[in-house]
Amino acid sequence: MTALHVSQRDAPQLTPKEIATVKKSIQQFQLGEGSRGLRLLQRAQKYADLVDDPFFVPALDLFIKEEQQHSRYLADFLQSQDIRLLPKHWVDSAFRRLRGLAGLELSLAVLVTAELIAVPYYRALRDATGSHTLKLICTRILEDEIAHLKFQSSMLDRVTFGRSRVWQGVLTGLHKIFLLVTISVVWTEHCAVFEAGGYDFRRFKSETLREFREWNVSRRTLPTQATVQSNAAVGNPARTDAGEGRAVLRKTQHEESGI
Repeated sequence: MTALHVSQRDAPQLTPKEIATVKKSIQQFQLGEGSRGLRLLQRAQKYADLVDDPFFVPALDLFIKEEQQHSRYLADFLQSQDIRLLPKHWVDSAFRRLRGLAGLELSLAVLVTAELIAVPYYRALRDATGSHTLKLICTRILEDEIAHLKFQSSMLDRVTFGRSRVWQGVLTGLHKIFLLVTISVVWTEHCAVFEAGGYDFRRFKSETLREFREWNVSRRTLPTQATVQSNAAVGNPARTDAGEGRAVLRKTQHEESGI
């Protein structure tokens, strides 16, 4: 999909009240979307070499570049409104440190958590101001996040291929606990945007957990199809799934329901 053009010379579109509501929040998300993912790509390369998967790293690199594009959208919008960019923030630093200490699977799970949170956040931000440009940015990011969640499902399924259902269920439960903690942190930092967009904490939590449930359903259905195809093709589940994962990321679908 063609990148959205956001001019840094756009006329001011936010009222003083709207700036007070969304400024710090957008600054934080702009910073978080801009990770280079160097350590993640290094771990991914080790995994790709182990399973002989030539598509894994290029697909993950494409995902990271799309996230960086989101950061540029938000940066250009902030600069057009004469709002400075943040060099760092404690929440972003904590997530980066956690990913740095984690292995490939946990790093991907942390990324999924951020993607799940982003869906209700950008819905709220889209409705929090009257800015047409900001609404377009949020809509574009939401469209991308739908594809990203499907992509992350494919990536994690390749990394965890062959794991028992019992152990996977335990890890899913731990992931949910981490998600619940993250929901509380994000609400504390960004409640003004959520409330301006018509959300209370209960709605934010409910929508995020619904996204988590739907994402897990997709994880339970995709592996079966991929395993059948890979066994019939070359007997290498990682290689066949990788091509599908890259296709999922590149195929951005506009699903009006939920966006």
